[in-house]
Amino acid sequence: MNAFNTLESSNSVNLARWHELEQIMTDAMQNNYFKMVYQPLVSLASGKLVGFESLVRCDSPRFGIVGPDEFIPHVEQSGMILDLGDWIFEQSLSDLKQMRHLGMTDLAISLNISPVQILDGDVFSKVMGLLEKHDIPPHAVKVELTETALIHSPAKIAKAFENFHKEGVKVWIDDFGTGYASLGLLRQFDIDGLKIDRSFVSGIASNNEDFTLCSAIIAMAQRLGLETVAEGIEENEQLQILEQLGCDIAQGYLLDKPQTLSKSIEIWAP
Repeated sequence: MNAFNTLESSNSVNLARWHELEQIMTDAMQNNYFKMVYQPLVSLASGKLVGFESLVRCDSPRFGIVGPDEFIPHVEQSGMILDLGDWIFEQSLSDLKQMRHLGMTDLAISLNISPVQILDGDVFSKVMGLLEKHDIPPHAVKVELTETALIHSPAKIAKAFENFHKEGVKVWIDDFGTGYASLGLLRQFDIDGLKIDRSFVSGIASNNEDFTLCSAIIAMAQRLGLETVAEGIEENEQLQILEQLGCDIAQGYLLDKPQTLSKSIEIWAP
């Protein structure tokens, strides 16, 4: 098979999968086959739980488990992210309300937002409305947007960040170091923290370049007065190095995998 035929075959497979995902996601939206899970965020200074990242999962009885790495890009491109995102915010903040009633009042929930929700929906008003509905203080919520997303209408995204910040909702840049955003671009945004991408954390103990990048990101954040979160920590050695470098918060399977609300409460409630 020549290169053209290979590419043509690949495009056919991708198109077929696109149509399949359209069916899967439509079915999942109609029948509520999504669920939320929560991965803990732990302070490296105190060892205490400081929050959870809210993560969506799709488990269809008909089609099986579909990973977020596949379905999130699809729902963003198809526009379904607007309805799904509204459900995620409602479920996550309802779950946070339950945690707070059980004494977990010092925690913050991190909500992932899509640039589509900023550009095509009023994500700021929706989040603030839900905080009022569930009687949750703004400081108990952090919103996360990937670094790659910053290049999409940066002026509009910067305004949304500014609005969140004024109300006391913190803003973090996710997957930092992978999105090719210039430092000059970052200066436009009113942010509180950076999440170091797992691809750098995974090699921090064995790869000099990854160590240097993590060290530089943490040092820069400290200079700018920003928090740092390291994602994807799976080994004690990684944790120890990040603690020595002055990283603020740890996240990864070494601490705990994403868990359902009931399991998270069982493990972490005081």
